[in-house]
Formats: sequence, structure tokens, C-alpha cells
Amino acid sequence: MPRVALKLYLLEAVLRVVFPLLGTALLVAGVSGAIHFGILPLLDAMQSRQWEAVEAKVVSVQTVPADLLFNRPLPRLEVSFQYERAGVTLLASRYDLHYGFDHKEALVRKRADLAPGASVTAWVNPKAPGEAMLERSINWPLLALMVPYTAIALVGGLLLLGGMVAWNDAGPFRRRILQSQRED
Repeated sequence: MPRVALKLYLLEAVLRVVFPLLGTALLVAGVSGAIHFGILPLLDAMQSRQWEAVEAKVVSVQTVPADLLFNRPLPRLEVSFQYERAGVTLLASRYDLHYGFDHKEALVRKRADLAPGASVTAWVNPKAPGEAMLERSINWPLLALMVPYTAIALVGGLLLLGGMVAWNDAGPFRRRILQSQRED
């Protein structure tokens, strides 16, 4: 009676278990990165075109370093600023469309312009006055990060698909191997 070699069982295990698990992880990471670095900033850019400019005063500025364990792949600029809207003084902390994430060199340049007490222009949502940001232009280098994340999602989807096909064709795969061994 012909037997299937251990290598073929291991190959099948990799195809049926490792591919789907790795594919799922890559798919989730890729989709979340593409949404975070591309889709949400573009949606916010379109919505913020209707916002109004107001004078604001910088309260505090600090740079938070990148920390992969806390899901921060890039350093972040945290800026607190206050502005007045309809006689009420409001405090906000959103710097830009990417929530202050940027490359280290760019953050150093941006931070030089934002000394505490400096007067800046803030963009305020007229429908929700508590929502404001200092910079509403698109950061193209960060938007370009959507491309590798999309590629990661595509690779993850293909691995997941390959694992699903391996699960579907498991029986016929073994039968074909056994049949080819019988013919030899």
C-alpha cells in the first residue's frame, strides 16, 4: 500500500494553516495602514475645506517618539492650542490631517514655528466648533505610505486565498499523490 511522505503532509499543513494565518495578519495590517495613512486623511481633507479660519494661541508643543508596541510607526507632534468661538474659549490638540504623525526631520521644522504663546491660524468646523486643526493641507509623503500598505494587503489576500484553495482541494491533492505513486 503506497504511503504519502511526511514532507507532503508538512507541505499541506503549511498551505492549509500557515498561509491563512499569515494572510489574515497581513491583510488586516495592510488594510488598517491604508485606511489610516490614505483614506481617512483624504476624507478629512475634503470635509475641512468648508472650515473657517480663526486666530489661535499655541499652549504647548511636544514631540512623542515612535513606539511600535503602542502602534505608532512614526513620531507625532502634539500641539495644544486655544481659540475663541462665539464668545467661548476652546482648547484643541489636532495638528493636521494625519494627527501630527510625520517624519522626524519634518517634525523638527514644524516645531520650530510653534513656540508656546505664538499666534497661529486654526481651522474650525463651523458645525462642531470644538473640532479644529492647525494645518489642513495634505502631507504627500505620508499619503504615499498608503501604497506599500495596499501591497501588504494584496499579498495577505493572496495568501489567504491560497490557504482557502488548499483547504478546498485537500482531498483531491492527497488522492492525486497516492495515484501518481501507484502508477510509478
